[in-house]
Amino acid sequence: MQPNPQIAIRPQTDLIFRSNNMSLMNEDLARAHSRQLREDAEAHRMANRLIVARRMERRAARAAQRARRLAAAAVAASSRV
Repeated sequence: MQPNPQIAIRPQTDLIFRSNNMSLMNEDLARAHSRQLREDAEAHRMANRLIVARRMERRAARAAQRARRLAAAAVAASSRV
């Protein structure tokens, strides 16, 4: 029997090399995916911190305004006496 020249026979080392490359590629993709998830989570945490900081800033501004009004009312009440 004559071997068919159209059928390419790959040596075993070529298959192992390709298999290793595929495994490494899958690991790289998994690492990239994990890294992206970590970066997204960090961005989400930073956004939440900013939201909380702004909320606290508004709360402090309202408390300061309330304190100024109470102080002004106390001064006005003491001047009437």
